[in-house]
Amino acid sequence: MPDAPPVEECFSVAEHRDLAPPGVQVPGLSLRVDTRLDVATAGWALGQPSGEPVLRAWMRFTDGREPDPLALLTFADALPPTSFAMGNFGWAPTVQLQVLVRALPAPGWCLVEARSSELSGGWVDEDYRIWDSTGRLVAQSRQLARAPR
Repeated sequence: MPDAPPVEECFSVAEHRDLAPPGVQVPGLSLRVDTRLDVATAGWALGQPSGEPVLRAWMRFTDGREPDPLALLTFADALPPTSFAMGNFGWAPTVQLQVLVRALPAPGWCLVEARSSELSGGWVDEDYRIWDSTGRLVAQSRQLARAPR
């Protein structure tokens, strides 16, 4: 599990919907998933992209229900595109998404990390890893999306 600050020290997407980059509409999913971005990977939201295609956040449902396998499927596609961290904003439609649920998650927040190893030719790939509140890896995913233009 990567180092991440406590949830309380992270950037709440719901509380800062007004900071979306120009031309980017915040998806309605952000009203259902409480997403707290690690400030080390959220510079793009403040106009200071890190230049590294990595995003990390704590996630849980806003209605308080505990995570389950369906939650893991949701969390595996709930972060903004990793291209945002590179300063490349816009819609990035998913073309393919594969999720491997490795274990049932423990109650509490899940830590989600998305990394891209390739952003070229109009495509972006993203590898997600999701850990439960005990630090156990509970899901992995791979996504191929069109890169924002």
